[in-house]
This record gives sequence, C-alpha cells and structure tokens, in this order.
Amino acid sequence: MIAAGTWELFGDAIVVGALLAALLPLLGVLLVLRHQMFLAASIGQAATLGIAFAWCIGGGDGHGDTSVAALAAGQSLAMATAIAAMRALSVRDAAFEARAAWTFLFAGSASMLLLANAPHGAHGVQRLVLSSVLGASRTDVVGAAVLLAIVVVALSWRGRGLLAWAIDPPFAQVVGTPVLAYDLVVGAFVGFAIGFAIQATGLAFTFGATVLPVLAARVLAASLASLLWLAPAVGVAAFGGGFWFGDRADVPPGQSAVVVAAVAVPLAVAIRRVRSGRAPSPSRPSARPAP
Repeated sequence: MIAAGTWELFGDAIVVGALLAALLPLLGVLLVLRHQMFLAASIGQAATLGIAFAWCIGGGDGHGDTSVAALAAGQSLAMATAIAAMRALSVRDAAFEARAAWTFLFAGSASMLLLANAPHGAHGVQRLVLSSVLGASRTDVVGAAVLLAIVVVALSWRGRGLLAWAIDPPFAQVVGTPVLAYDLVVGAFVGFAIGFAIQATGLAFTFGATVLPVLAARVLAASLASLLWLAPAVGVAAFGGGFWFGDRADVPPGQSAVVVAAVAVPLAVAIRRVRSGRAPSPSRPSARPAP
C-alpha cells in the first residue's frame, strides 16, 4: 500500500494517473483498430510544439510553466493534427504513415530549437517529453474525470458506430454512420485528450498508457466488448503497480508505470499460451461489428 504521507503529498497525482490510465487505453483501442498506434506519439509531439511556440512568443514565464495561452496552443495543434489524421485514415491515404513520422520528428526537434536559448525553456520541453505524473494538480483531476466520463457516455451511446468507424470507414458509411462527422468530432476529442494528458503527465506516460494496455488486453480479450473493459483495467493496474514501485524504490513513477505496462504485454502472451494449452482456443473477436 501507498504510505499516508505519499497520499497527502501526491494524492492529486495518483488520482489523475489512475483516471488517465483508464481513459487513454479507450482512445488507444480506436487507434489500434485503425492500425495506427504511433499516432498517439505524433499527436503528443504536436501538442509539445504548440506549447513551445507559445512559450517562445511570450505565452509563459520562461520557466516551463504551462500557462493558459501555452496550453491552448498545445491543445489546438494537437486537435488539428488528430483531425487531419483521422480524415486521412478514413479516406485510406497511402502517405499517412510517412506524414505521421514526419510530424513526430519535426515537432519534437522544432520544440527544442524554439527554446534552445530561452531560460529554462528547454527544460520545460524536456519536462513535457518525460513523464511528470507528480506535477498533476486538482484542476487536472477534474479535467481527467470529465474526459473519462465523456468517453464512457459516448461508448454507451454510440459504441457500435464508433467501432464501425474505427474498423472499416467505407462499411460504416454504408450502414449510415456519418464518417466525416466522426472524423471531426473524434479527432478533435482525441487530440484534446492527448494534449491534456501531455501537459498533466508527460509524453512517455501518455503514449505508454495509450497503447501498451491495449496490446496486452487484446491478447486475452475474446471480443471487442471485452477489450473495451479489459484495456482500461490493465492500464489502471499497471499505473497502480508502477506508482507503488516508484514510491518504494524512489524512482520516477511515470516511467515505472510504463515499464509495468510493457511487461504486461509478454505476460499476457504467456498467459494465453498457458490457457490455450489447457483448453480449446477461444474464437477470435469479430473484426466487423454487426450493423
């Protein structure tokens, strides 16, 4: 268990980490279904570039603090990147992967160059790139809770349409799903949520929490429905184990949580192999939801 003193000092950070560990894998399911796991990192780097640009033109105090202007710039660039990416995926743009890699490399390098000579500016970018879970605030708790609630409501209300849109946009269009509207709305939300997670916890934790729990959960899930609850469960468990280890070993909890989530992937593969050796293999989840 986490010591009482740790909770008093870092209670907000623990709550934010747990909420994001449940939220980000749900977004990761959509990215994995679209075969674009790396997109989360590209969106995150775009958010970092937006924040760095705002700091460069005076949208911060030069010490890496994320002002309202800097946060708005980061969120805007992340949302624009995510919307463009979702639209490109829906129209099956063959050059999308190359542009995603270009965005990641350009945004990451340009962020450092913009603030290379600013006092503490480069340190601020490094803080965003590396995990900084312990810096989360009470405002971040409210933001993460609201974002998670929106995703849960959306999946309960439009889950079938979202899955159809993520797996096969032309099929979704045939059955009446407004693909363009989903590209705009889901893209904007994914960009906003990832941008928010970046400023609250850093790129390493955000990217790891988005994709690693999904990779572990899809090995064990027997259906898309089970994947949607198993992935957040793995994410929250990995964060809990990582934070506990970080607290006991006095090492960064964000990186610890990512390592635990990464270890969960081969562990899930081993569990599946043991299960398949004892019983008939379960049927794989259908790749296309029923109309």
